Parts: sequence; structure tokens; C-alpha cells
Amino acid sequence: MFFGQNLIKSKVEFSSLDESEDLNIAYGADDKFMFGAGVSIESVIINNKEKKLRFHIFTDDISSENANKLSQICDKHKTAISIYNVNADFIKTLPSNKAWNHAIYFRLMIADYFVGKAERVLYLDSDVFCAGDIGYLIDVDLSGHTVAAVYDPSAKHIIKTDELFCTNFATLGYFNSGVMLINVDEWNKHNVTSKSMNILINDSKLNALTYYDQDAINVATCGTVLFIDNLYNYIIDLNYKYKCDDNLAHRPASLFHFVGLTKPWHEWARFYDECEPFRVAKNSSPWRDEPLIQPVTKHNYKYSAKHYRFNGKFITAMSNYIRYKFLGR
Repeated sequence: MFFGQNLIKSKVEFSSLDESEDLNIAYGADDKFMFGAGVSIESVIINNKEKKLRFHIFTDDISSENANKLSQICDKHKTAISIYNVNADFIKTLPSNKAWNHAIYFRLMIADYFVGKAERVLYLDSDVFCAGDIGYLIDVDLSGHTVAAVYDPSAKHIIKTDELFCTNFATLGYFNSGVMLINVDEWNKHNVTSKSMNILINDSKLNALTYYDQDAINVATCGTVLFIDNLYNYIIDLNYKYKCDDNLAHRPASLFHFVGLTKPWHEWARFYDECEPFRVAKNSSPWRDEPLIQPVTKHNYKYSAKHYRFNGKFITAMSNYIRYKFLGR
């Protein structure tokens, strides 16, 4: 294990689950993404009512308001949610940018934590929302595999990565790390966390990494991945919506993953049917009265302007575009 005994600084647990769980499901998020994580948890529960699910949130920043809302989920449903306040000092030194802060590395702590505690754990990004049954992920045989995951259709940089790390993603496949069914023992046996960290702290190889944590995990697990149907990580980038009229959800799926800088909880995503799994879960959750998030950052104003223009809201589009042009960062 890479992370030692000092990984968890404190833990809070809410539980109405009086039986052993069918599946452990983990998130890594700071408070800015807790809205998404909470609604995601609700979406999994309401679409899998007969399953005993235990949720885990790894964070270094959560408000008392959001913690209270998570406890309300356990009051309403027969489930359990544990919140882990982690020591994030080391991961704050790892590569980050305006789109991804250190919270992207919480997923690397999760498998280490579960050694000796669980055989498998399902990791979900906070922008993954459930619309169907996930029983397959409880039953699928993971023997000999470190992780089960879905091919990433946007991985156009794998040739460069293959050349530097002597991987063979072009043949063996490259996966999206937003949904990972982790075989805890195999992950630990293959030292996946340590290998990933060694890649991330190697300055000479950073230029080959496009998606820092995802690339590192793919290199570390190459050849040991069980690739599964994209029903369990159906990827949608809402910023394609202002380029076409097509519904991006081309087939029913159990888990929809909203990649990119526009999320279902953004106000300018309210126009799109693809966000229905989020809306249904939000309306069922303690966040039901939470307003959708308005533009705040320069990127927010840029993309919101495009979406408002595409949907005929020209005055709002112009106002947000002007703010985008004159906002400092």
C-alpha cells in the first residue's frame, strides 16, 4: 500500500443498514462536487431498491450542510454513508490544473483503504448518475483482474503514452476512470497505487499525461483490466449539445457519466433531456430545493453563453459572453 495508517484523519458514519452490504460504493470529492455526489448516491439507491448498498465519501472539505443532507439520505433509505476526512497533504503536490484539482487523486486512496475490508469496491465520479440496475457489478467475476471498466472513446493520446511507457493501449485498451469496479486484492497485489504515484511524481514523464490520474492508473493496470459494456459508464459531454440537436443518450444505460466542463447541476444544462437521471434523483434527494449552479468562473461564462445562444436565449447568452471576455480568470 502507498498510503499508510495516517490516511484517514477522522470518520463520520450515518447508517440505517442492519445487514451486511451487497456492494461498497466510493466517491472522492471536495465540497464543490458534493452536490453531485449526493444526488449520485440518491440515483443509485432509487434504481436499486432491493440491494444493500454502503457508500463511502473520501474528502478533505465538506460543509456541515452537505454532511447533514447525506445523513438525511440514510434516514430515508436503508443504507449507510461514511465520510472520511483524509490527509491530502501529499496529493496536493501532484499535477493539477484549472479543470482538475487535487481531489482527482482521492480515487487512488480508496483501494488502499479497503485492503482487508472488502473484496471489491465500485468507484464513481461525482458526475455519474444511475438510471438502472447495477446488479451485474455485484456479480461479475473479477478473478485475475485489477479493475473492471469501460473503454474511453476520447482517448486520442494513447500513441504518445504507449511510446513513453511501453504500454499497448492501442491493442489492450484504455479505460475511463470515472467508473471503476476495483478488485482490492489484485489492485494491491499489482501495486497499482504505488505505480500510479511513481508516474505522477516523475517530472520527465508528465508531458505524456493528458488526464493525469486516469493516464497513470491506465499505465499501472495495463493488461489486467476487464473491459465491460458501456452500459456501466455511458459517457456524455454536454458541450456537444450546442453543436448538434441529437440526443446524446443513444441507448438506455445503468450509469451515465457527464464528462467535460458542463455538468447536469449547471443552470445552463437545464435544456437537455440527457440530464433526466440527475433531475429525477435530485427531486428525490435532500438537494431537491437546491438551485442549479449559476456561472461563476471564466469557463462557466464561456460555455453557458454557447448553450444559451444555442437554445435561443440570446440576451442571457450575450450577457454571459461579455462577462467571459472581461473576467480576469
